[in-house]
Amino acid sequence: MATVLDLGLLQYFDVIFVALAVWCIVFAILQKTEALGKAMGINAIVAAAAAFMILLSETLVSVISFMIPWFVVVIIFFVLMLLIFQTFDKNINLAAAIADKTVYWAIIGISLIILLAAIGNVAGQGLTEAAFSDGDNVTTVSTSGGVASTSFSGSLMSTLFHPKVLGLIILFGIAIFAIAFLSGG
Repeated sequence: MATVLDLGLLQYFDVIFVALAVWCIVFAILQKTEALGKAMGINAIVAAAAAFMILLSETLVSVISFMIPWFVVVIIFFVLMLLIFQTFDKNINLAAAIADKTVYWAIIGISLIILLAAIGNVAGQGLTEAAFSDGDNVTTVSTSGGVASTSFSGSLMSTLFHPKVLGLIILFGIAIFAIAFLSGG
């Protein structure tokens, strides 16, 4: 049933959104770094060329289409956290928050996690099938009670939420906090 809020047609325009996002990011980087000079026209042409070159790879378009919503969620979360902090302390602004090394590395870490999740989502099953294939036959692992399956995302979730892996993550967290508190950092 069609409704006014049905946004299903927007999925056909995701290529345009990817091209616009790549163009904006490349143009902003070129303008900020002045790598090609201060001419906006040259920077815009180079950014357009980069956006069109990204469109040649269906895999890159899928990876960027997966990443864009996650980055939007992270940016909205970051802005809302800044607003919450500003209600308690009037001296916090965006430039001071980004200049802090902790926030800087947190942004890099979150970006890497989103990138790895996008690559795993788009190419994960294909990479595992290519790694474990013998010519045309795909080798499957059948274990009782294991985490191996034919689905990459299913195997990944089973591995990450296995009790031994969760215990190791908790131990690493305790070790990290213990080192941070003992070193005074």
